[in-house]
Amino acid sequence: MFGLFGLFGKSKQLTALEVELRAAGLQPRLLHDSIKLTVLRLLPEGGKAARPDELRGAAQLLAYCILGPDDFAEATSVRAKDTVERRLEAVLDHPDALDAQIVLLALQTDNADPSVVARFEVEDR
Repeated sequence: MFGLFGLFGKSKQLTALEVELRAAGLQPRLLHDSIKLTVLRLLPEGGKAARPDELRGAAQLLAYCILGPDDFAEATSVRAKDTVERRLEAVLDHPDALDAQIVLLALQTDNADPSVVARFEVEDR
């Protein structure tokens, strides 16, 4: 995905995901590439043929989980925040869905905002 040892630059999909993360208010440089690559791999076909709306949705959900509701709404809009919150409501009912996996990724990598951690009642190990 990175090209041969970085000689050819990042993949189109990774670059597109970073653009969507930035649009969602999250500076992509703040995330390890392994997290971004994992998000791509969670998408259908490993993100190889991800549509712009799939990338946008994944980026918005990840950004919300990391930034928290207030900062996410400030960076995007209240409408975008409400949309993501509706998706979060369904996460517990569909633990194998893409949204649940993205939330779990944010939680397990200790990148989630405290309000998101509290919402999913994650305990420290």
